[in-house]
Amino acid sequence: MKNLIIALLLVSFLSPVICAQEAAPSQAEQDYVSKLSYRHNKLELVTKKRMIDEKQRYSYTDIDTYTYPSSTAYPNVSTSISSQHLSRRETKEINEWYVYMGGISELSDVDFLRLVGDQQELSRVIELENSRGKMVTVGNILIGAGAIAMVGGAALSASTSVITGGAITLVAGFVIDSFNAPPPHYISSQYALAKIDDYNLALKKKLNLPLSYE
Repeated sequence: MKNLIIALLLVSFLSPVICAQEAAPSQAEQDYVSKLSYRHNKLELVTKKRMIDEKQRYSYTDIDTYTYPSSTAYPNVSTSISSQHLSRRETKEINEWYVYMGGISELSDVDFLRLVGDQQELSRVIELENSRGKMVTVGNILIGAGAIAMVGGAALSASTSVITGGAITLVAGFVIDSFNAPPPHYISSQYALAKIDDYNLALKKKLNLPLSYE
């Protein structure tokens, strides 16, 4: 009876300790979760090279007409036509770079700057993007107005000046849009790489991972 009482006391004393050990994750499990979190949230700068094959073809046609007197009532006319064709082919190498989170999600410049917390650079990029958007809107309005003037003027038999003005407005709109096409990036790759290193280093410290872990 005495041994039974001692056994029950031991069980009642050791049970909470055993349960606590089973509930608490082991160090190996914590390390695995930390490494998994780092893999899903780390930033990478990926470079890509593209080869573009450009082909250009030029054609020149010269038409020379000579008129010289004749003994008859009709002058003699001689026409000389010569054509020249030139072709040019050039292969260009284009280097591009992108920022990825977790090796999957591509980040825009705005998303990247928000993530690394550079508010000053973020404000600059947003201002540039908004300014570009306004100019594109102006260009689109000019394109629409020019097209309406050209088509409407031709349909209503308007004067040549109206149709010409519409054509000029249309071309001006296309020029504005072309000069305000979105650039690949508003930030440099060197700046992005430095910020990526700082971000990944801080993430390793937060997750208690070795700084050499990749």
